[in-house]
Amino acid sequence: MTDIKIFVTHTPDSHKMRISNPLFYHVTAGSDFQKGKLAQDMMADNTGDNISFKNKSYCELTTQYWAWKNVEAEYYGFCHYRRYFSFSSENMPEADFGCLFFSYANEKTIRKLCMDESSIRQKVCQYDCLIAKKIPVRKLLADSVYDHYRRAPELKIKDLELFQEIVSDQYPQLRETAERYIQGKYFYPCNMFIMKKEIFQEYAQMLFAVLEEFERRADVEGYSREAIRTPGHLGERFAGIYYEYLMQKGGYRLTELQMAMFEHTKAGTYQLPVAKEIPVVFAANEEYVPVLFICMKSVADHANENRNYHFYVFHTDIEEKQMRVFEEELAKGHIQIDFIDVGEKVAGYRLQAKEHISKETYYRFLILDFLKDCPKVVYLDSDLIVCRDIAQLYDIPMEDCLLAAAVDPDFSGQYNGANPDAKSYCDQTLGLKHPFAYAQAGVLVLAVAALNQVTSVPALFRMAEEGNYRYSDQDILNIVCEGRIKKLDMVWNMLINSRNRRYQIIRFAPANILEEYEQARKHPAIIHYAGDSKPWNNPKEDFAWEFWKTARQTPYYEQLLCGLSPVQEEKRMAIWTVFEWMRRIAKKCLPQGSRIRQTASRIYWSMK
Repeated sequence: MTDIKIFVTHTPDSHKMRISNPLFYHVTAGSDFQKGKLAQDMMADNTGDNISFKNKSYCELTTQYWAWKNVEAEYYGFCHYRRYFSFSSENMPEADFGCLFFSYANEKTIRKLCMDESSIRQKVCQYDCLIAKKIPVRKLLADSVYDHYRRAPELKIKDLELFQEIVSDQYPQLRETAERYIQGKYFYPCNMFIMKKEIFQEYAQMLFAVLEEFERRADVEGYSREAIRTPGHLGERFAGIYYEYLMQKGGYRLTELQMAMFEHTKAGTYQLPVAKEIPVVFAANEEYVPVLFICMKSVADHANENRNYHFYVFHTDIEEKQMRVFEEELAKGHIQIDFIDVGEKVAGYRLQAKEHISKETYYRFLILDFLKDCPKVVYLDSDLIVCRDIAQLYDIPMEDCLLAAAVDPDFSGQYNGANPDAKSYCDQTLGLKHPFAYAQAGVLVLAVAALNQVTSVPALFRMAEEGNYRYSDQDILNIVCEGRIKKLDMVWNMLINSRNRRYQIIRFAPANILEEYEQARKHPAIIHYAGDSKPWNNPKEDFAWEFWKTARQTPYYEQLLCGLSPVQEEKRMAIWTVFEWMRRIAKKCLPQGSRIRQTASRIYWSMK
């Protein structure tokens, strides 16, 4: 049986997925820089004759060098932990950047790409050399391979010119091919190929001789981290030159394979196939439009261009001119925006707003009607900044749960002693059996069909009308869905430390919830400005800089700045001063643990 070895390059300590196949050999490129222990099925490129120490400049080429010097095979192949070949005979539609795109390397995609051992053997043994399919440089917004390199922000065109000079000097047989390829309009990407032994041996001998001479002659002092990777970039160009040299020389069986790229590469993660469209629902009014736009922009900024997103805005009073701003600024090929007037649906219901919470908070219930045909829907409050692709949230399996949400650490802290009245409210009014599983409803994934089996929009609105809930729709959803709420990591709904006081409540929560909150603050996927203090009226608020970083890129930036005028700020400070004064008096007059304090607490929370 033909000895085929396809080396899959991984970066040090990356712990990425490894597709199991007898022909795949997973190798850590730059093993000299590995800090942790290698997994049992991983190989290291720093054994035998190696240049592992050059990985920061040579990139995946250290794997090629190691395989060349230390491994025997009849075919040598190279790909990456997230980029593999398609061995299918089907020519599949490609993304703009010239490769196939898949979210996960699951059983379905593996089968589609014919990445089983039998299919790979059948394909490889038909050829002497297989390479990743060439890309027209116009797709890379360039006029030629030379122009593409020149446009790279941190690379130096003088290095490509020196490289071409060295190739011509050392291997005159490659001179014309190199010139034609570098000035040509097609580019072979990613240093991915499979070659018969004798071809690979010649290729490797030439490549590393050229790079050795380049290192001797090039001046790279002061180069950035990306520019230091120049030998790796040049090696990528050499693969294309050498392949076209084989074509020109003739006598070889050559072919190009489509390249498949996987978005999610976490080790051991194999998810169900993703839906074609991701519905994301917001609810807002005319006054809240600037904040809504900023939130929606943060979602759009992190959206994967190879996924489709459908934004829905539930409202009753947003003006058409505002809608046009959203369409013009945010709507793209992969992002669709629809504004849905829900006035008729909510007419006749008494949906009471409390403090800084508006009646629009109840509009999320309407997802069960308007989007009843969607398997899942993401709901987002508008006072958020999203820092990751929302598709990652949408793709989380729901199992038999009605919704997915993060635990509310503020509620847990109140229940556990920060608010003496919270325990009785939770136990008696809400009737929750698992108070420390109470969900924060600012970020939700809703299993719409499942929810429609256990409740309805009229039933939810009746609960809103008849009950006296402190946290409005959030309380209602916790009552209806208790026991069937999938717990999200708190990074997906990280509550800010509002007015530098929320943490003093959260610290009362169980230790595991407090620890999760503290961890979520380090790298939040979604920042939630829950509370009465918002970054657009208090620029010193917790994580306010993230809000303003996005706000600066929107048409509403100046409008929000006007709201921060000294006059407005003076008014807010005056109100806050009075509040603080009253709080201090209350603290003295209503001692902790006293009956009068407990009575006052009940009155306050019933009104809140």
